[in-house]
Amino acid sequence: MGHAADAGRDRLSNLRDDVLGHILSFLDAKEAGRAAALSSRWRDVLGSVHTVSLEQPERPYFIYDRDSLHDRGVARRLIAAVNAALFSRDRRPYPAAAAVPLRALRVSLEGYEYDPDDKSRVDLYLSYALRHAAPEFDLDLRFGRESACGRYDRLDAADADDDGNVAVYSPIEVRAVAVNPPRKSPESNDHYSHRVRPEDEDDVSSSDDDERVARPWNRPSLEYTVLSGLFSCATLRSLRLGYCRLSPPVAIRLPSLETLHLTHVPDEEEHLQRLISSCPRLADLTLEACGTMTALSLLDNMRLRRLALRCCHRLARLAVDAPELHCLEYRGPVPDDSFLTVRGGGGGFPAVTSCKIDILEEATSEEELANLGSFLQQSALTTKHLHLCSARMGSCFVKLPAFPSLRHLELNGSVPRTDDPVVVAAWMSSILRQAPNLEFLSLFFEAAPRADGHFVDGGHSIGELLDAHHLHYSRYDTLDYAPAMVPACLGSRVRKMELLQYQGGRAQRTLARFLLRNAPVLEQLYCGLAEGPEWVQRELMREMEGWVVNETASKEFH
Repeated sequence: MGHAADAGRDRLSNLRDDVLGHILSFLDAKEAGRAAALSSRWRDVLGSVHTVSLEQPERPYFIYDRDSLHDRGVARRLIAAVNAALFSRDRRPYPAAAAVPLRALRVSLEGYEYDPDDKSRVDLYLSYALRHAAPEFDLDLRFGRESACGRYDRLDAADADDDGNVAVYSPIEVRAVAVNPPRKSPESNDHYSHRVRPEDEDDVSSSDDDERVARPWNRPSLEYTVLSGLFSCATLRSLRLGYCRLSPPVAIRLPSLETLHLTHVPDEEEHLQRLISSCPRLADLTLEACGTMTALSLLDNMRLRRLALRCCHRLARLAVDAPELHCLEYRGPVPDDSFLTVRGGGGGFPAVTSCKIDILEEATSEEELANLGSFLQQSALTTKHLHLCSARMGSCFVKLPAFPSLRHLELNGSVPRTDDPVVVAAWMSSILRQAPNLEFLSLFFEAAPRADGHFVDGGHSIGELLDAHHLHYSRYDTLDYAPAMVPACLGSRVRKMELLQYQGGRAQRTLARFLLRNAPVLEQLYCGLAEGPEWVQRELMREMEGWVVNETASKEFH
């Protein structure tokens, strides 16, 4: 009888407001608002929501309407939605308890253009959030989502066409699709087609064109400037800001700040340095595309555990005193031998266990290779997980120092079918010989750039992109090359291997054959094939299965 009576009852609504508010805090603010409108019982639950999150939907990779790049109506509606979501927390009937403190505010806005009304609305909801901040408050405020930088997505005059349109590539790992608007030609009726500017085309741009190219998506020069009260928020624990100006006051008091992420912040170098040095508990620092930074001192941040420097191309000096640093990430050109100074670490980082290095410009000279090896030497003794990225897989890292503690190695880069298999296998053998205790090897084969520096998919129509593939297989290819010396780890330690976006071709097949035929203790093999004809996939899978020496190893192909 009791079960029958409970069958039609809304047992969820019987929960306390604070419990329901905690549940709604995991939803987008708009979804939480819709849930609160379900019944009169839920009407005041928004006052118990402790996290407000709103994100403008991402645009598609292909954009053909230039007016859609700056949809101010969408931006303003999102700003208004943030204000509504925050102030609805106060709409509680008297004498109900006050709204719960705000734990997190996360807003991702794209297409923001400076306007006094928009700025006042953003100031309004930001000041509200600071007044109602919980003891551990997280703020994520971004006014752009474009790729900060990339191996093929740099924005310079050489990438613009006659109309000043810039080819920008998506920030995903396989940067394979260009999103510059289409250009119709009188010879073609295909409104999807667009061309990539030839290398030999000579075009002298005006100063207005240069200004337009220098800013992603023709972003206006005036950014939103955050409230000065943000820099005296005693409860602020995490701060993520993107595409806005800081202009910090002289006195900065952020005693609780542990995480600081800055992306495309145009403030002067001394302002950024002063902000970083004023955070005594800083444990996680990310600087991304901060073009004003030429020197960075982290001598006052003794608690730093994670450091990520991405695309700060003018950064030439880094001084660190962080005995607790565990994770290091760098993305940019090959650093000079004087780039890094580590103090108090006995000649290096004493605790780094995870390291990611992404070299955007190919290292070709002996000096650059030596500088890169010297840079990696600072964390070589303790690193257990190493992630190396370059345009050509492994080409920049042939002079690695020894990594005696390394267990997991990831390599990203392209191995085009036209590459010399001898050279590719030699690169891999040289790298693996520096990791005698390696157990897990992961290779991600990126799409190869064309001769003009763009991805092979750039400049194709949608139909061509859907039909295009990178898979290649020929039964007549000779794959009998192997380096004279098999790395010790491959023969006795490597138990797990991943080949991601495997495309075939003579160079990749030779490399896979060398690795699998010399890994007798391999226990698990995962191969993710690039898209392509089913018959090619079957041939590549059958071939790879035949190369695995250990017949008991589990094999998975996708």
